[in-house]
This record gives sequence, C-alpha cells and structure tokens, in this order.
Amino acid sequence: MIDEAGIIALRVASESIAVKGRTVWLHAPDGVGRSKLGAKMEQMIGVEATARNLNTVRKMVEMLGG
Repeated sequence: MIDEAGIIALRVASESIAVKGRTVWLHAPDGVGRSKLGAKMEQMIGVEATARNLNTVRKMVEMLGG
C-alpha cells in the first residue's frame, strides 16, 4: 500500500510523482541523491524497488529495438 501522506510530507515543491499501476515515476530535478522522498521511496510504496534515470531507460528501449 502506498503511503500517500508520507509522500506528501517528504516531497519538496520541485519534485513530482506519478503512480500508474505498479510503476512509480519520481521527477527530482535537484537530484535523487538529495531527495528525502527518493531516499525513503521503498518505505513509502511498501515494496522493494529499483530506479533508473531517464537516460538509462532510453538506452534500454533502444537495446530492445524500440
């Protein structure tokens, strides 16, 4: 279960978050390493997670022929 109150409490104004199905998108323009929400994301969404930056996602799509 996603802790929406926790996400709202940790998110700063420059960050945005979107949830679609089992995918959570976090945009942290000041850097995920500086993001309190990014540091606690697994706790907030209640499952183990892995993260990829946009450049990595694009490269993976390219490798899959997309």
